[in-house]
Amino acid sequence: MVMEKLTDAECRNAGPGELHDGGGLFLDVKKTGSRSWKFRWTETVDGKAKRSKMGLGAYPAVSLKRSREKAQECRKAVAEGRDPRKLWAKPARSKTFKGITYEFFELYKGGLKGGGEAGRWLSPLKTHVFPKIGHRPVAELSLDDLIEVIRPINGRDVGRKALDRLNLVMDHAKGREQTHLSDVKKLVKAQLPRINQKSVGHPALDWRDMPDLWMALGDSVAHIGLKFYLLNVPRVSNVTQARWAEIDMKAMVWDIPPETTKTGEPFAAPLTRQSLDLLRLAKRRFAVEDSDYIFPSPTARKKGVISENTWGKWLKDHDWKAADGRHAVAHGFRATFATWCGDEQICDKDMAIRCIQHKVEKASDAAYLRSKLLPQRLAVMQQWADFLTSKESASVNAQRRQAKLRDYLESNPERPGLDGSHRSGAEIEAWFHSEGYDEEDLPTRLEME
Repeated sequence: MVMEKLTDAECRNAGPGELHDGGGLFLDVKKTGSRSWKFRWTETVDGKAKRSKMGLGAYPAVSLKRSREKAQECRKAVAEGRDPRKLWAKPARSKTFKGITYEFFELYKGGLKGGGEAGRWLSPLKTHVFPKIGHRPVAELSLDDLIEVIRPINGRDVGRKALDRLNLVMDHAKGREQTHLSDVKKLVKAQLPRINQKSVGHPALDWRDMPDLWMALGDSVAHIGLKFYLLNVPRVSNVTQARWAEIDMKAMVWDIPPETTKTGEPFAAPLTRQSLDLLRLAKRRFAVEDSDYIFPSPTARKKGVISENTWGKWLKDHDWKAADGRHAVAHGFRATFATWCGDEQICDKDMAIRCIQHKVEKASDAAYLRSKLLPQRLAVMQQWADFLTSKESASVNAQRRQAKLRDYLESNPERPGLDGSHRSGAEIEAWFHSEGYDEEDLPTRLEME
């Protein structure tokens, strides 16, 4: 097929008729002298071949060179089975980027955890994209517009998420004939500098600081909830949304439901003695009528439970920092636990992950974790709980010894000495400490005299 037959001079000087450039492109010259480019092709309609044509613009506003470019796009569309008439057709109703995003989200959210109610999927778009292009019609957006949106956050995790979502929304918009842009993720990345993004984990406290953190917590519902989180190190929402129906006190198991896990899989968490004690305390102090939440919050207006930001704010306000200087967050304690398991040689890495991991390979594994591995995981978690509460236990034991000493002295206010004289309880206690005896030895030592 002979192509590009015409010259600009022929186009300017031609009389009425059709001047063919080849490949379906021709210049239609009217008797009035007006000139316009047309493209002709064969399409199938109702099983029959039909010759069709479409306009590509007036000459010379659309130059010979540009008409050839447009004709080539038409030929490509025909070869791919697409209608070339739709290549430059403007959408009848061009929706804004924000509008098309929410339209797509309604279709997409069914596959997200909790139906996307947490709002995390939309968050990168709301923060970094909507303020710049949310109000603009999708049909008017160019690749350069999208590049400029992503450029300031390129190389950051939020930039990756924003671009992923942007790509999905624009593909949806193209399917609705709202734009001609597609595969924008690949195109945008090609126009931005490549940055080696380092994975930065959540800031976590050194495990040696954990007993001190435990001692710093009070007895409010938020603090008891955080203690329960520290003992089990699941995910924050697992604790803030925990319900009594999930707890089996007799079996010492917390069955975390799939709707509050990241992967949508159930997880059976063994409960230590300390966890059970906290649950009993919560039952006595925080139980609310008509609510099944373990840690309800009377000040929470929307959900009625502790906010997932409460613990992070408390850690920041009280200056609990990770080794890198960042303020610790609750999710980071999972890494603290795993590091403790390794440093103290408590268990191997696989077992440490099983103790806090919510993902299982298949449904049958969930039942396996619920039964066969509970004793092994409980043994690890009990060691962790004993370590967390070690300073509290030492303090309680010291108080018990002091109370025992006081009780003994009160019941034996005076004792005869070797010289036959009597000593008061205060004198006995002073002598006892001067000799360096432990409180637990006091009754025995006194009986020996």
